[in-house]
Amino acid sequence: MCCLYTSAVHGLGLVALAQADETSDKSPPETEVAAVETTSPVVASYKREQAVMQNDAYKQFIKLQVSLATGTKNALGISSYAEAHAHYCALAAETRDPDAQFAMGWFYSMGKGVEVNHDIAARFFSLAAIQGHRDARIWLDQGAGDASAAKLPACMQNQGQSAAEVLFRKRGPIYTLVKKHAPAYGVDIDLAMAVIAVESGFNPKATSRKKAQGLMQLLPETQARFHVKDAYDPEQNIKGGLSYLRWLINYFDGDVERVVAAYNAGEHAVSRHQGIPPYPETRDYVKRVARYYKKKHHEIRQTAAMRDGQSPAANS
Repeated sequence: MCCLYTSAVHGLGLVALAQADETSDKSPPETEVAAVETTSPVVASYKREQAVMQNDAYKQFIKLQVSLATGTKNALGISSYAEAHAHYCALAAETRDPDAQFAMGWFYSMGKGVEVNHDIAARFFSLAAIQGHRDARIWLDQGAGDASAAKLPACMQNQGQSAAEVLFRKRGPIYTLVKKHAPAYGVDIDLAMAVIAVESGFNPKATSRKKAQGLMQLLPETQARFHVKDAYDPEQNIKGGLSYLRWLINYFDGDVERVVAAYNAGEHAVSRHQGIPPYPETRDYVKRVARYYKKKHHEIRQTAAMRDGQSPAANS
C-alpha cells in the first residue's frame, strides 16, 4: 500500500490516493509485517496498526490531502494547506506522533502551506522513520534534503508558551466550537480543551476499545443521558461532553482533580475512594489533563445550561 500512496502524493493523481485509502484496512503480506516489526525495538513498538494501515491519524491525513486538493469538507474542519501545516506542526510538537511528523515532512517536501525546504522535510521524515513509519523511510531515501542542516520551524518550539497555550492555539475549528458552547454550560474553555486533547487528540472520529466515541469520548450510555444523537458530530459531541463536565463540577463542588478523575473512571469510583481512584489509567489521565489545565478549583456557575437526571456513566 505504501508504494501506491507514495506515488499518489508525488503527483500521479488523486484517484491513486483515494484507492490507497480505500485499501488501507487490508493487511499486507505477513512477510511485510514481519519486516516492519523486527527491524528494531523502536519499530516494533510502533505496533501492528501502522503496518496494516489502521492508524486513524494516518488515514485522516490521507483523506485531508484529498479534501484540500478537491475543495471538499474534511473531519478536521481544515480549509487550507496553511491551516493543515499549523495543525500537524502543533501535533508533532506536542505528541511526537510519527504520523504528524510524516505530514510535516510532506508539507515541506511538496511546498504545501509553506515554502519548499527539503532539509526540513528530511528532518521530519527522519524523526518519523526512527519510529518505524514506512512511508517516511521511503521519502527519506528518495529525498535530496540534509536532515542535519535543518532547523525546525517555530511552531515546533514552545517559545516560552505554556503547554495549554500551544495546544489551544493550534485547534481553530474545534476551539471555535468549544468557545461557542462552553460559557453556556459554565465550563472553562481551557478545561474542555484539555479534556478533548487527552481523550481523543482532537480526532472527531476516535473510538476507544470501550466504545467511547468522538472528541470527548462519550460512551453510548452517556450519549443517551445527554441526548447526543451522533457522537461523531463535533458540535453534538462537545455539547454532550460539556453537559457531563458541568454535572461533575456541581457534583464535586468544583474540585478539578475529582472532576477529571470522574470523567475517566466514573463519579461512583471517585466517591467510593474519596478522591482519585487507585487505578493507574485514571491517575495518569488526571496528570495528563493537569499538564494543560493548572487550576485546582473550577467556579460553580449556577446559571449555566445543564441537563438534569440520573448519574451518567464514565466516558473512557
